[in-house]
Amino acid sequence: MVSWIKSMRYKSGNLLNESVEIHKEIFEDIKKSHEEWKAAHCMFEEAVEQDQIDYAIFILEAAERRYQMHLRRAKNYGVVGSTHECVNDTPYNNLAKRVEGSH
Repeated sequence: MVSWIKSMRYKSGNLLNESVEIHKEIFEDIKKSHEEWKAAHCMFEEAVEQDQIDYAIFILEAAERRYQMHLRRAKNYGVVGSTHECVNDTPYNNLAKRVEGSH
């Protein structure tokens, strides 16, 4: 009986560690995709010719969708964190609100 209780504690501890690792991974994905979005936004701002503008729009939209996808994933997993810190320095700080409103 005692060994069963110890094994349950061990399993629940592993599940907790796995959950923490998943949350860290999701948070890192959010930060990375946000950085990619900011870079795509800069590319768009610096585009001059029509081909450059079209390409920059394509990259910007893809980066924005990837960022929104990671925010939805975080919401589904119940990740709580200070993701707002990495969003507040952009001209489009309502991306998180748009994701929540799309359901």
